[in-house]
Amino acid sequence: MAEAVSSSVIGKVVDLLFGVAKKEISYMCNCSENVEKYKNEADKLSRMKGRVQQQIDLAKSKGEVLLEGVEEWMKKADAEISNAATQFTNGEDQEKCFYLCTLHRCSKTAIKKTFSLQQHQEEGKSFETCVSLPAQALGFTDLYQSKNLDDIGTHKSILEEIIRAIEDDTTQIVGINGLGGVGKTTLASEVAKAIKNQFADIVFVTVSRTVDVKIIQEKVGVAASRVIKGEKVLIILDDVWEELKLEELGIPCGSEYLNCKILLTSRSRDVCAAMNAQKNISVNPLQEEEAWTLFERVVGKSEWDDTLKEVALKIVKECGGLPLFIQALGKALKDKEMRMWEVALRRLQAPIDGDVTYKKEGILQLKLSYDHLEDEVAKSLFLLCSMFPEDGNIGLKTLTRYGLALGIFNNPDSIHDTKDIVQLAVESLKSSFLLSPVDIKIYSPVEFLLQIKEEDELFKMHDLVRDMALFITFKGDDKFLVKSGKGLREWQPRSDSIKSYKKISLMENKICKLPNYELDIPHLDTFLIRNNELSIVPDEFFRGMKGLKVLDMGGNNISSFPQSLTQLTMLRLLDLSGNRSLCEISILGELTCLEILKLRGTGIINIPEEIGQLTNLRLLDVSLGWKSCMFI
Repeated sequence: MAEAVSSSVIGKVVDLLFGVAKKEISYMCNCSENVEKYKNEADKLSRMKGRVQQQIDLAKSKGEVLLEGVEEWMKKADAEISNAATQFTNGEDQEKCFYLCTLHRCSKTAIKKTFSLQQHQEEGKSFETCVSLPAQALGFTDLYQSKNLDDIGTHKSILEEIIRAIEDDTTQIVGINGLGGVGKTTLASEVAKAIKNQFADIVFVTVSRTVDVKIIQEKVGVAASRVIKGEKVLIILDDVWEELKLEELGIPCGSEYLNCKILLTSRSRDVCAAMNAQKNISVNPLQEEEAWTLFERVVGKSEWDDTLKEVALKIVKECGGLPLFIQALGKALKDKEMRMWEVALRRLQAPIDGDVTYKKEGILQLKLSYDHLEDEVAKSLFLLCSMFPEDGNIGLKTLTRYGLALGIFNNPDSIHDTKDIVQLAVESLKSSFLLSPVDIKIYSPVEFLLQIKEEDELFKMHDLVRDMALFITFKGDDKFLVKSGKGLREWQPRSDSIKSYKKISLMENKICKLPNYELDIPHLDTFLIRNNELSIVPDEFFRGMKGLKVLDMGGNNISSFPQSLTQLTMLRLLDLSGNRSLCEISILGELTCLEILKLRGTGIINIPEEIGQLTNLRLLDVSLGWKSCMFI
């Protein structure tokens, strides 16, 4: 039994020793083959490394980021290939196999290194097709170059106010509103640049008048996902013209997503309010010194020739404090000779019916706000406002009466109803920054305070906005001729040059003489010549104006009327207030279409019987002796 067990064990040991011996002998027998295989694998790895290097070079040319492990793989491949080049070289290797070491050791080393090469090739297979991540697109804040706001306090203070609002944890939506070209987009960009480190992502989307919901959704999609994950994101919606439903755009908002801040820019305060902006910040035009500072930076000058500087200052004044216009003019005049600066100034100061080359960009930018108005009443009243002098105050009641007489409104039941309509239109225009309120100061002149009391509300137009309105009226079918506040002493136009006009304003001049010949202006419905120095109106003057509906001759020194006044059978408004020498008005009884008659501040003591013929009269404003009366 013991012999059988011993024999079995001995047999197994022999088999085992034989197998080991066989394997060791095979190393020696296949030495040359194993070395050759090793060299082939090293060559394969070298070719693979070349292909991966091509991928790396291509990725770097695109600015892409290499995948983790690529560079380590290349270093190891270099080491393996270098090692293979020196490990077994030509006949020397064979010599080493036969004389310096055993065939066994040489072959075994070749097999081991071959396996290492094969393993490294396997690890590098994926790198032959992909070695990098696509380059991350540069974000808006990476590309935007900050503007120098030093010494431009208007923008600097507003920038700080916007940043405070965004950093307020209780505020989610912030609105920036103001006139076109006033710098809203620049301020929004400056905000993004200043606080970019506070947000995981900042997205800047230009909305514009034609809203493309699909494009907006695509642009905010990634940012919206990050918001839902709890990351802090700022989304800027620039140039918003109408109320947008944020949820329809795919923008998370509300109390659940206060980590999503939303910054709006719009030309309308009402739009920002409709989109629930908790903070609504208005941007005003630059002050004169600030505008000059910006202009100097654009043209790249700090030292000026006295003559050129005088011209330049006047050019900047024509820009109305609007950065967009200042920059456009600065770039156009930069490095130009003096003659071109003088040409630019003349064109800027020329009547709007002349060459508007240098004003065109500003005018067309502002006209977008006018075009966007949906209320035709607001549009009509806006254009009427351009008939008042530059920088002049416009009265609510005066505008209401003009509009009523011209039939702008849809048959209102009363003058009070009309005033409400005008008030709403004016608020809409102020919201769009096409009109602005008049500042009332503690020490305002008495005349100004009396004007406010008379008119209920005063407002005015920015100079460039008024130019835009005049541009519209000059180009359109309803043509205006506006010479108000020009210092004119007389007005003697050629009849054929004004035949096509529908409205003429000569307000606030020093005109004491009108043409003593008939003017053929068949389409004229409005003639404003208040606050001049007229004492006589020639007999023939009104003969060619039979379609006139509004005639404002208040604030003159007229004592009598020309006979041609009776031919104004369509006249609905006649303002004679402030003509203190006027005592006899019986002739007005023939103006049977008259609805509004203003006689306050005249020399009239008694109302003549003929006025009783004015059966359409809706408002009579008159002062009799010391007492002023208004009958509605």
